[in-house]
Amino acid sequence: MTVTVYARHGTKCSKSRDRNAGQYKRCKCPLWLRWGKHDKKSARTRSWDIATKAARKFEQELELKANGIEPPKKPDYITIESAADLYLGDMAQRGIKDLSKARRMLSRLQDYANGKNIILLKDVTARLLTEWRSGWTFKKGSDSPAVHWSVVKTFFKWAFSTDLIPADPSAKLKSLPSGRHQVLPLARDDFDRILAAVDQCGFTSAVEYRVKTFILLQRWSGLACMDAATLRRDALSDSNNISRERNKTDAGVFIPLPPAVAEMLRALPNDHPDHFFWNPERMKKTSLVCMFGDWLRTVFDKAGVRHSMSEMLSHRFRHTFAVEMLLAGVGIERVSKLLGHKTLRTTEKYYSAWVKERQQLLEAEVKEAWNKMSLPKSLFPIDGAVQ
Repeated sequence: MTVTVYARHGTKCSKSRDRNAGQYKRCKCPLWLRWGKHDKKSARTRSWDIATKAARKFEQELELKANGIEPPKKPDYITIESAADLYLGDMAQRGIKDLSKARRMLSRLQDYANGKNIILLKDVTARLLTEWRSGWTFKKGSDSPAVHWSVVKTFFKWAFSTDLIPADPSAKLKSLPSGRHQVLPLARDDFDRILAAVDQCGFTSAVEYRVKTFILLQRWSGLACMDAATLRRDALSDSNNISRERNKTDAGVFIPLPPAVAEMLRALPNDHPDHFFWNPERMKKTSLVCMFGDWLRTVFDKAGVRHSMSEMLSHRFRHTFAVEMLLAGVGIERVSKLLGHKTLRTTEKYYSAWVKERQQLLEAEVKEAWNKMSLPKSLFPIDGAVQ
């Protein structure tokens, strides 16, 4: 049986009323397939070449059916949207709480692919991914491009491993470079000025106490802003130890607190009996973090401590905690546990320059290398004076 390709012109097409308009090939109207007396279906393309190939393939299927042979079933390909939903569901089932980044990036991928008339996940190519990520805009020198690409790459790796796609298109692309990771802690003078500045910001006495307690908690615990702001009272033991899981990674952290900081926490009034700073019935976590961020920005400005406009200032206290521990000789493996990092690699990425043992090893290696070099000699006699 012959299958014919024809163009189904829209009312706005200039050829819609012409004789034999169905065979006109220069417009971009959708193409259809026709066979028998009244049978027809969309070719799902506007390309005559693709539609013609589809017609020949469909003729073979019709011939097989006419001979009583069932044609082979087409693979059940999954859409980008369905694959994303399946992936997010799998992440949730594996106990991953923070799905926001994956959900955001997969939604953006779907929107971009759909704009290119690509619906099925198998049709996403390395070229399309390259064009998509070339349009990303992030702050110069930030980790965001590398982090977001890692999210996309992990999704395609998962899709390939679960047989949703025949090949992983992201595997053909190189990773994006990360920004500079080494952090600068607060100098002790800066920290003292910040604490003193709290009393000069025009806060109420209640807010002053909350802000001071929050600053000291972060400085001496190394907790991230979200973890400190949502700290429960039962997470602080009678022996002044904090034990809780991180919001971001679910990693457990155990941190001893100085007695004075622990007492300030216990004396802090709050309108919810279970938390030090947060009332979950009145405020979202993100709103609480933003509120502390605004207060800290005011304090830093009053103290005259320089910072960028987009910097998350609460992290300065976390960095100070980590660096002070490293400089005091605490091993980086233990600091990694205190910070709640899932891997030591994360800690090394941010704090390797501050590891005392590593600095001493580097010094020894450099001095050993000097033995293989011709070192410069003094330009002046040791006992002589410069003329």
